[in-house]
Formats: sequence, C-alpha cells, structure tokens
Amino acid sequence: MASPVLNMLTTKLIITNKAALSKKYGDKHTAILDDLKALQSFDATRHLESHLILLDDIEQMKNCQATPVTDHADEMQCKKAIDDLYRFFAPGYLLLIGAQDIIPFQRLKNLLSGDNDPDGFIPSDLPYACDTPYDTDPGKFIAPTRVVGRLPDVPGQTDITYLQTLINTIRKAVPLPQNEYKNYYSISTFDWQDSTQNSLKNIFGDHARLMVFPGEETSKGGQWTAEQLSPKTHFINCHGAINDPAFYGQKAYDFPLALRSDGLDRKLSPGTIVAAECCYGGQLFDPRKNTDHLISMANSYMLQQALAFVGSSNIAYGPPTGQGLADLLTQFFLINVLNGASTGRALLEARQRFLHEMGPTLDPYELKTAAQFYLLGDPSIQPVINERDPSTDGSNTFVNSVQNRRDNLEARGKVLDDFIAVPHPSDNSHTTDPELQTAMDSLLTEKNFVEKALPKVFINRKRNHISQEALNASAPSVKFHVFSESAGNGNAPLTKVLVVKEKNNQILGYREYVSR
Repeated sequence: MASPVLNMLTTKLIITNKAALSKKYGDKHTAILDDLKALQSFDATRHLESHLILLDDIEQMKNCQATPVTDHADEMQCKKAIDDLYRFFAPGYLLLIGAQDIIPFQRLKNLLSGDNDPDGFIPSDLPYACDTPYDTDPGKFIAPTRVVGRLPDVPGQTDITYLQTLINTIRKAVPLPQNEYKNYYSISTFDWQDSTQNSLKNIFGDHARLMVFPGEETSKGGQWTAEQLSPKTHFINCHGAINDPAFYGQKAYDFPLALRSDGLDRKLSPGTIVAAECCYGGQLFDPRKNTDHLISMANSYMLQQALAFVGSSNIAYGPPTGQGLADLLTQFFLINVLNGASTGRALLEARQRFLHEMGPTLDPYELKTAAQFYLLGDPSIQPVINERDPSTDGSNTFVNSVQNRRDNLEARGKVLDDFIAVPHPSDNSHTTDPELQTAMDSLLTEKNFVEKALPKVFINRKRNHISQEALNASAPSVKFHVFSESAGNGNAPLTKVLVVKEKNNQILGYREYVSR
C-alpha cells in the first residue's frame, strides 16, 4: 500500500500592528494590509502557509493563545506577543512588518556605554529570535533559535508606496544560480583594506574588485554608475554615523564620501543582497533628522529592490587588521546566502557560528556585535538556488527538509546557552595585581594609547550561573579589561580599543578593535 502524502506546509508568520499602521498612514493602511494578503498568496506558491497576524487584534490573538498588544511601542508587550505566537505556530519564518514605530526594536543595555561609546542601548531584533522572555540584558540572548527578518518602512514618513514597493519586490523574487551572485561590489576604507581583502577572499575566493576610499580608482564624491553598482552582492566596510545617509572612507584623518543613499536611485540590480559592517549601517531614521532630508542607506537599498540588508543599528567594531566582530558576522551571512540558504536562515546560522567561534567566553564587544546586527528583508526568500535542496521538486520533501533544519538550528542554539559565558560589569573595586598592572601599562604604551584611564572590567559567567557563594568558591573567572580612547570626527568619533583577557592575574591574550 502506498504511503499517504503528508498534507502540511512550512509556516510563516507575517506580523504587524494594525493600530500602529492606522495611526501612521490613516485610511491608506488598508492598502498595505491588502498587499500583505497578496504576499500570502505568493507564499502559497512556494509551499509556505503564511498567516497575517495583527498583534493588536484581540480576537485573533486570543485564538492563537497569545496576549494582544495594547501599546504598539511597548517592547515587553511585543516580545511576549511574538513569543506566544511562536509557541502556538512553531513557524519556520517570522517576518516583522514596519520600522520601529510599528514594531519596536528591543532596546538592550550597552555594557560599554560611556565617553568612548555613546550608545546608551542597542536597538535589536535578536530577542525576537530567542525564546528567552523579555529582558534588557544582552547576555540573556546568546541562544538564537528562530529565523527572523524585518520588512521596514521609513520612520516618520506616511507614503504607503515605500512599503508597497518592498512587498512587490518580494513577490517578484526568483532564486537564481550562484554565479549570478558571485560578482560583487565592495568598498572599504583605505586603512581597513587588508581586513576587507580577507573577508572577500573568504566569501568569494578573491578580492580583485575591492575599491578603497580614498583611492585612485574610486568614485569621486560617492557617485557610482549603474554598471558599477549592478553586481547582486554588496559588501561594505566603511564608516557610518548616526542619522547620516552616507558611508565614508578613511586614510589617517581624511574621511571622503564613499556612498550616499540618493546615489543608489535606479542603479541596483533587482534582488541585490547587502552586508554592511559600518557603524549605524542598518539604522532606520526619520529623514528629517539630517540636513538633506535623505532616507538611510538601509532604507534606500531596500527601496531600490534589494532583497536583504544586514547591518548594525549603532556603533559597530572590528579589528584594524585581521578578522573579528563585524567582519565575521557579515561574511558568515553572505557565505550562507551564496550556499543557497534563505536570508533568514543565513543570518541565524551566522549568529550561531559567530557565537560559537567567539565562545566560550564573550568579551563585551562580541556581545554587542551579536545583538546589533539584524536582517532587513523577508527571511523566507532564497536568492540563490541550492541544487542539493529538494525545495524545487514540488514535493513534501521540502517541508521535511525545512523542518529538519529548524530542529537542528534550535538544538544548536540551546547548546550555546550552556556553552557560553557572558560578560558582567565589575564594580572595579578589586585591587589589580601590581605585576598585571605593569604588564597592561606596557601593552598600552606599545599600542600608542595616550590616555591612561582606568579600564572597564568585565567578569565572565554562564547565563544560568550558580549561586554567588558557589561562584566565589570556584576557580577564578575570566576577566576582560577594556581600554578605549576616541578622537573626534564629527558625528562619528573614531574609537580604538584594547581588550585584555585575564585569568588569575595572568594575561591570556589581547584584542584590538576600532569603531566602524
């Protein structure tokens, strides 16, 4: 007797807030809801059972055994509602609709906040990818298990055509052969070109098309042609600044314009994917916050038919040479996309790989990096055909394949919870061993640190750490001593960092970072 055919589909939740849309767009918000229903129909052709969820719909949320959101700006309410929905549906994909004025980012504490890192908090979508309940401690969210993406609109703007354009881009998306995405556009600062070359070699196998700023062959004033911007994969390692619609190069104290959001207009190939290491590279802001009233780079890329943009919500870091932090997370994402992953799975796997490779002890910069990078775009979209994936054969094997991957990713995420120790600020009241202090002073001199300020000290503990009494009785914990100093550069102060890893008054190693 033939085996019965399983009649099931992979679940995708399209999540938004009707009251927030209505407040922002008035009666026109109904056109957005109609377009989201059309997106559901498109998803059905891709073996996806999509549900349009309105977080403030009391009856619908009750039927999903979820608590409705009564204040769309309340982060705790939104986190709990999405957690409830995830438990009810166990979806393969979570697509959040709208910028932070529709569904808020979760604002996590920035452990590094101070004179040399002005970010008071980290706007993040990482908590939506974790089953940990609402919290503001980024160390609680080191075990991501969910595939999450956000389809943004423009904060403070009321033209519905922006979001409609993004939805239409998704509906026209078709997976393409890998060679369509192997050609790339990449820009970097002159000072970071070695690091960027390493990233490109890891992603594409070469760095021949890298363009540095300033450089003899780079575009003056950030003006690029459609031909130059036509490659479907963009990798950017430049400076960015808060509420600034541009990216900048660097050579010593020269910071030329490399790319501006209005320079993308009608120049991108449909289906472009982007990874940007820059400070504030993925930020979404009201255009009225800059003098030219331009939308952000991330908003502009999405408007010009990019399928996915991974960037940072605030100040990001990486080593001046070599690889680390933003270098790794962004390149892991692109590698996964090129290997045929959906954009959402590509970021989830990149997050898990990053946390695993940085562990078992995270320094505070590694923790901030994990929290600040997010995906703009539909997480279910697969830009590159995966020839080994059964999703193209029209059978239920696709459903089983997706579910197996999700189960594996969930298991890997839960392992991270037990594997990783996260940094906790120390009260700095301990007395530093004189020999350790002498060694750190020597290192600061070697690395040309002018300031001799006291470091911020962080002690590493497991998230589910044992009682304080037992902790005190156990072996000495790993500590990170963080030294940083900044030089002014308009909206983007240049910060250099030395992180000294220590255990039992012995230096285990050190890392150097600079702000992107």
